[in-house]
Amino acid sequence: MRRVYGLACIVAIVALLFVAVPASAAPANSAGGSGCGQFYTVRWGDTLYRIAVRFGTSVSALVNLNGLANPNRIYAGQVLCVKPGGGTPWGFLYTVQRGDTLRAIGQRFGWGVWYLANVNHIPNPDRIYVGQVLLIPYH
Repeated sequence: MRRVYGLACIVAIVALLFVAVPASAAPANSAGGSGCGQFYTVRWGDTLYRIAVRFGTSVSALVNLNGLANPNRIYAGQVLCVKPGGGTPWGFLYTVQRGDTLRAIGQRFGWGVWYLANVNHIPNPDRIYVGQVLLIPYH
């Protein structure tokens, strides 16, 4: 009986590995375009939380990286960027730290609050949170 259970566990693990295989390519106009280091095609039953855990990131990072308006609305077949590329030609990524405000970040890097909010798809510039990943464009 133990052998059957062990074999069943191994088969289940192998099956999960095949389900979690990221997409090898994505259209240039989807999910982060050329600034993306790794893409993943959403499968039926996936949640952003499960995808974040699978790729060692956070839900907020995925939301920001993909410009998602609602983290609860993803669909099977959707291509998401799960890891940013090594370097983006238009800027760099900044992770919000405790005590940061969008105004302070903007002053630090020479951008206005509303510009950074627009670039990062932030509807309310007063609502950023620790761990959020922001794109800071180069000048």
